Amino acid sequence: MNLDCFGSSARLHHIGVAVNSIQEIYPTCRVTHDAIQGVNVAFVSVNGCCWELIEPAMEDSPVSLSLNKGVKLLHICYEVNDIEASLHRCRQHGFHIIRHPSPATAFDMRRIAFVSSPTFGLVELLEIARYE
Repeated sequence: MNLDCFGSSARLHHIGVAVNSIQEIYPTCRVTHDAIQGVNVAFVSVNGCCWELIEPAMEDSPVSLSLNKGVKLLHICYEVNDIEASLHRCRQHGFHIIRHPSPATAFDMRRIAFVSSPTFGLVELLEIARYE
């Protein structure tokens, strides 16, 4: 079954997991501080799949709340051509917008948005890179 929730050109980009300390898990990986999102992130490849390690950058970070509840798997991210059209399509499929598009340091200021549904959980949408 193809719900086409995110658009026909959407592709899996990464899986986001919450961690207490990126450096304890992968001491040699490059960590990016994202003050806009209030997190530190690093990307690692696990058997060809990209994983985003997300560490809280402050005590009241939403990631801290997830870790305190024992929730590690945070989201699945899809890269989309048109983030606004994807959000509209998501609403039609019963998703709720959790965070409207905003720039993300970890993605060279490309916009991200978060949507959620009772069936699919939290999904991050990442605007495709535009090169001019």
